[in-house]
Amino acid sequence: MKNQKTPFAVRFLGFSAREINIFDATFSVQQNRQKQYCRLSVESLQEPDLYLVNADDLKALAILADMEPNNLRPALLVGAPHVELPFATVERPIRWLKLFSALDTLIERRLIMLAKQDSADGALHNSVSERRRRERLDLDLTDPLEYERMRTKPPPTDRILVIDEESTFRDSLSVAMAHYVVPVEWVGNPDAAAEVYTGLTISMVLINPELSDFDPYDLCTTIKHQYRNTRVAVIFLVDRNFVYDHARARQVECDGFLSRHLEQPQILAALGKFLSWRRSEQ
Repeated sequence: MKNQKTPFAVRFLGFSAREINIFDATFSVQQNRQKQYCRLSVESLQEPDLYLVNADDLKALAILADMEPNNLRPALLVGAPHVELPFATVERPIRWLKLFSALDTLIERRLIMLAKQDSADGALHNSVSERRRRERLDLDLTDPLEYERMRTKPPPTDRILVIDEESTFRDSLSVAMAHYVVPVEWVGNPDAAAEVYTGLTISMVLINPELSDFDPYDLCTTIKHQYRNTRVAVIFLVDRNFVYDHARARQVECDGFLSRHLEQPQILAALGKFLSWRRSEQ
């Protein structure tokens, strides 16, 4: 069960920038509560503990339905939806004690369900619905070039490359991925990486963006160009203080970032969305 001092991760849907700033500030000052919460960045690949949704935003409600929330990953609506929905709600204007009480109730239910879950199922095969890597959008609203990029073929096999000074993360990941017959390569610097991703078929590259003497966004561009005819995921493996450049990341088609400090089941669940057998289900 999660350490109660570790904030629970909340995925926000449909809120304005002003409202998100208010939530961030409120979450940050609630340091004395037994259960604490933090907002996940949009580009974070970490799976949320729960969803917080603006009930007045129809697109957010449609996205939420696509996520298929349940007791293992619940949702809390803020405001009154225009149609009846099977989710917990809190009224507007927000009463913070009521909101935190509702969040706590959902998290308690989630923790009970997780405690009962058979751990032998494994992190990549658990029954928790996964967040889609892309929203389902109306065909008329989406740039045709985006669909062209989405039609790129996946590599024939899965192989992960970790670019990091230390091999500790790779060693741990390699042991976990051995069960799924997914090899994990490692190099200590970006210069050595080229020999690997040009000589072997790679399906995922995990980059420590804080290595010295290189630009991780430029490296992402290089790797994506190398695999322009097949699909490859490029993910930044970050520490807590790293500042992710959202604009540049979108420009170079970086697939997002993941904290190296997460527990292994959370890391495996996030990476599992990019493996070939998981992609075939989406």
